[in-house]
Amino acid sequence: MTNETLHPSIPNLFELLNDSSIDRVMAIDQDWHIIAWNRTAAQVTGIAKADIIGKHILDVFPKLAVDAEMMEAIKFGFEGKKSFVPVRAGAFNRQSYENHFIPITDEAGDVKGVMNIMHDVSHREKAEKKLQPLNEALEQQYRQLETASTEMATFTYITSNEIKEPLRLVYTAFELLVKSEGRVLSNGGKANIRRIQGSLNRINLLLDDIWALSHINSFKQVRTAVNLNEVCKEAENKLQRKISESGGIIETRELPVIQGYRDMLLTLFTNIIDNGLKFQAPGNQPRISITSRVVPTDQLPAGHQSEAPMALVEFTDNGIGFDPAQASRIFIMFEKLNAKSQYHGSGMGLAIVKKIMEAHNGFVLATAQPDKGTSIQCYFPVE
Repeated sequence: MTNETLHPSIPNLFELLNDSSIDRVMAIDQDWHIIAWNRTAAQVTGIAKADIIGKHILDVFPKLAVDAEMMEAIKFGFEGKKSFVPVRAGAFNRQSYENHFIPITDEAGDVKGVMNIMHDVSHREKAEKKLQPLNEALEQQYRQLETASTEMATFTYITSNEIKEPLRLVYTAFELLVKSEGRVLSNGGKANIRRIQGSLNRINLLLDDIWALSHINSFKQVRTAVNLNEVCKEAENKLQRKISESGGIIETRELPVIQGYRDMLLTLFTNIIDNGLKFQAPGNQPRISITSRVVPTDQLPAGHQSEAPMALVEFTDNGIGFDPAQASRIFIMFEKLNAKSQYHGSGMGLAIVKKIMEAHNGFVLATAQPDKGTSIQCYFPVE
């Protein structure tokens, strides 16, 4: 089929298309003689088409012979392979040009020549140069932020441990005082000491939670594939004493493997299970069920959109529950919906859970009814 058959009114259609390209286009035959040279190539080099067609490429551009990458790319073209040579500062014909080499074949697939398309990327280089100061400034700010975060985590860890040690000593001192002077202390005095010890224990719990919260924001967390079945078992082991003392029953169905931060997820499971054991009516046997399922995008809770399905891990207990109107408050730091004297804690457990879910690009919700238990729903992105 000829050009005339395609478009009788445009006898040189292919040549016109070639000349319309914003890229420099050149082609050589098997003897390395130039057989194609478009208008852009002529404008950029100042060499007219009539003055270059038929000449050996290395006679016109002898500097190509010392560029091993370019010479190899041309040879690859004659072997029937496409290749790409990137921009290289200081190299002939590559200062601001990407070079593509494409074999020219006949209907039988035999290579008859090689086409060289030179794409000008100087505009991209200008844009990159403009962005470079911004990228450098952002990188510097990131390093400063990472340093500040590391220093804050270190400060929090050291401070927490430095405070916990004297707290332990004070607690022990009061314990020894009760044992050694118990006979002369009044019942009121003993009760006051026990209240002081209770306060010391709450401070100790609070320090642990502050450390856990600062650990969530650490830049040094490593995201890996985490088997939540293993995490759940580890959390149960950590809480084994509380489970045994309360007679609690933990029922777990098959949980997924997700991409996440193992230490954080262990804290999440530990805090939620601990809450399920703690917030129980007197004499009630705690029962906590942990299930999972994949939730399609069109079935996600209102106000939470996702382009992909999400994995729901749901913790359901038979505890005291809470007023549904207070659902948003339970994730607020230091917020407590129950009497402090009845249920001890720092008030940070579920606030930490919320932060952990945010670190995993997910979200957490809670539903409950008074005296009918609580359900904590953790939605993780499915990868």
